[in-house]
Amino acid sequence: MNMAIMRATVLLCVLLTSCGTRFNRQWKEAQSSNSRPAKSSIEGAWEGTWLSEGTGHKGNLRCVVGPALNSEGDHLFTYHATWKGFLSGTFKANHRVKKQGAGFHFAGHHELPEWAGGNYRYEGTTREGRFEATYRCEKDHGSFSMKRP
Repeated sequence: MNMAIMRATVLLCVLLTSCGTRFNRQWKEAQSSNSRPAKSSIEGAWEGTWLSEGTGHKGNLRCVVGPALNSEGDHLFTYHATWKGFLSGTFKANHRVKKQGAGFHFAGHHELPEWAGGNYRYEGTTREGRFEATYRCEKDHGSFSMKRP
């Protein structure tokens, strides 16, 4: 194998592993905070599945919702998704969260390279321990369905 390709492969593996390690640390911290009385909050750990209505692909999904970043209600949502049982990735998106009855409504977006779909837009709600959302980009659309772990 070409030495440059080998170095690039090793670097990619290290970077992907560190992203997963960082998410797993956040996930464990968020899970322990879910046991505190503030379960009526959107913040903390969520887990479930994602489904692409465009391609039929699906996988497991976990999300950590951080505290409000400002007075407008922006929160950082860190998602970790699996695909085909062995591939996984972590991505972050800011969502504006608003209280809605006994739950919350949120909407946001994040930019990926054009080959990966470009601008992804999200909209969803949480209520009674359920997290339901949709996503849409130029090349795909689908849904997220999660609950508290």
